[in-house]
Amino acid sequence: MRALLYKGPGEPLALENIADPEPGEGEVVIRVARCGVCGTDVHATSGHSFPMAPDSQLGHEYGGEIVALGKGVDHLKIGDRIAAMTVIGCGHCEGCKSGIDLLCTNQFQGYAHGLAEYARVHARGATILPATMSIEDSSLVEPLSVGGRAVRLANPDKTSKILIIGPGPIGLSVLFWLRQRGIENVVMLASSNRRKPLSEKMGGDKFIVESDEAKDEIYSILGGAPDIVFEAAGMPGVINRSIDLVKGGGLVVGLGFCLQPDTIVPGMAMIKDVTVRWSTIFTREDFAASATAIDRDTDLARAMVTDIVGMDGASAAFEEFRKGTSGSGKLQIDPWG
Repeated sequence: MRALLYKGPGEPLALENIADPEPGEGEVVIRVARCGVCGTDVHATSGHSFPMAPDSQLGHEYGGEIVALGKGVDHLKIGDRIAAMTVIGCGHCEGCKSGIDLLCTNQFQGYAHGLAEYARVHARGATILPATMSIEDSSLVEPLSVGGRAVRLANPDKTSKILIIGPGPIGLSVLFWLRQRGIENVVMLASSNRRKPLSEKMGGDKFIVESDEAKDEIYSILGGAPDIVFEAAGMPGVINRSIDLVKGGGLVVGLGFCLQPDTIVPGMAMIKDVTVRWSTIFTREDFAASATAIDRDTDLARAMVTDIVGMDGASAAFEEFRKGTSGSGKLQIDPWG
């Protein structure tokens, strides 16, 4: 099969022929329908994240049709259409009992192999898609689940004043879930106007570019300080900015994947009695809820996708994504397109 392989920090991904995957015990193999590219893929392949071995595979936003079953898989069948969770814990430790496999205190397994024609998926990480959902939309389940869990934890209601910092795919996934709850009083804060049309397409028409006047503009639009700030930019300084902007007694939810040292002023957060918490990935329930929501509101979910390319053009598209010169939203790879 054809797959995109990591070669070294900052190097273009290589499209190569490798052996088709075989399912191990408790695993299935799927024919990948679509795979999304994430900012963490850029971090990893640029040498800014955890080290990767040469010839490693990538791709953690994907799904497809099951074409092979491993030993012990009895609740799935050939032909099932699934979205794939790519972190699978032991299933028994205290971390796994939280519902978040990434917190596994034993060694979790990674299945980030979606940038390929076929991929192994652990059966416990397979979410069967609704019958009426397009299999290509399976690649949206993972990124929307990230925003879905964050919104679920914050639990805003229709009267909440909300600020989202960062209109990238994760910020847009938060916006998607706020729309599912019927929450309209939302402002998107960005570093530039680049993603303004995309945000507006997804219902985020209250769009502010960061400036000395941004705070006053945000407060004027919302009718006061935000009750909740979702930090989805992942850049140094944004958490401190979130603390500055949120109301006294408010909540800041950190979603941005920042790997650089950052500085906050704890005393200011303490004086304002602010709660700051991070939200990491999602639970299986969040994953299933995302599939249902995509099926229910397909056009809104698809609105974040701005670039779809086949395997032959995938490496070049990935480099444009790395440079920030591609479309302003989600890049997806169609292995068969």
